Amino acid sequence: MKIVPDYWDEELETISPEQFRERQTLKMQKHLRYAYQNSQFYKRKFDRVGLRPEEIKTLDDFRRQVPWLTHEELINDQKENSPFGDILTVNIKEIRRIYCSPGPLVMPFSKNDMDAFINSTANGLYICGARRGDIVDITYGYQWDLAGTMLDDGFRRLGCAVVPGGTGMTRTHLIIMHHLGVTAIFAFPSFGLKLAETAKEMGMDPRRDLKVRLIIIGQEVWDENDKKMLAEEYGAEVRAIYGGAEAGLVAAECSYGGGMHWYSDSIMEVIDPATGRPVPDGQPGEIVTTDLSRKGLPLIRYRTGDITLGLNTRPCPCGRTSPRLGRIIGRTGGILRVKGVYLVPDLIKKVVSGYEMLGRFQIIVDRVKLRDNLALRIETSAEENSDQIRRKLEQHLRAVTRLRAEITFVPRGTIPADAPLVADKRYS
Repeated sequence: MKIVPDYWDEELETISPEQFRERQTLKMQKHLRYAYQNSQFYKRKFDRVGLRPEEIKTLDDFRRQVPWLTHEELINDQKENSPFGDILTVNIKEIRRIYCSPGPLVMPFSKNDMDAFINSTANGLYICGARRGDIVDITYGYQWDLAGTMLDDGFRRLGCAVVPGGTGMTRTHLIIMHHLGVTAIFAFPSFGLKLAETAKEMGMDPRRDLKVRLIIIGQEVWDENDKKMLAEEYGAEVRAIYGGAEAGLVAAECSYGGGMHWYSDSIMEVIDPATGRPVPDGQPGEIVTTDLSRKGLPLIRYRTGDITLGLNTRPCPCGRTSPRLGRIIGRTGGILRVKGVYLVPDLIKKVVSGYEMLGRFQIIVDRVKLRDNLALRIETSAEENSDQIRRKLEQHLRAVTRLRAEITFVPRGTIPADAPLVADKRYS
């Protein structure tokens, strides 16, 4: 007798590829008609290219004819049609939760949207190994962004006991983890390692004094060495998951590894970011998603900007039939993801331009001990009160971007006119 089932949603997770395509095709056709009829944004978007939803008969038609959706389009639509944009399809009375990210970009969820999102989140966490009876410390932020609260709801739907730890307060996390016997943590890889380092400073051995058996990582760029280091520090299983406020939580790693199962009903594409054409299996490319369950704010062929190592379509011993998504190796386009937060360079430009004494600047993102580090080099003509200006600017930037930046002032003319606005050294 199986005490713990192998699957959260066995029908979906073990469905044949042929049945899955049929299921996706029917849901896709219905979703396109719904978006066209209920969203002024999509009606304009489809009309511009002469697209009628009833003409899209197959998934190949969908990939060839339906236009992309970008992060910038969402932001611009909400600026022009405040607060939610013309993309919204439901009345404000139906909205139950609103998330906000820099841009600004607001993400409203209806009750049905939330329920589908939470169930999908629970499914992914189950694939990663979370089970009823686990005590889970969520070390993601609970303010503004989707991650903390949706993960909280997902773990609780599994029957886990959740500690809403949030970000920072490393020593407090460790005291509570030790006291409660926390068995699972959800963390950035960098914060998981920081917890281990701090535990040793406090005289703890993470393997001996903590009871962590499972670490689920996401958001940050990581490699297999990061996972091995975490596993070694805690003596725990380390599994990865992929998703976001726009894409949903859609891919999760089972015990056999080899990538993250794309377990979700949503449509996934991996494309060449330069040409927009599909890439062969196993080749790197940009992830494009369509969440077929999300109705309040439909996101159709959304270009995430995340670059995956590629798709693994080989059969998995776990029995799940979905392809496995390779780890995220970088970003494309002008919007960065730093410490799990989207960073829009234009926001920094607006802040800096508000200070008369400041001139040309450069954004530098690097990784130090597996942790993302954001720095700004800014030309200035001010020689006095530079420390005061720096402190004020740091506070201003943190309020707008939710990120802490290290600011270095340099004399006018130091930064060449042809220097890139963004120098992302994490992937070099």
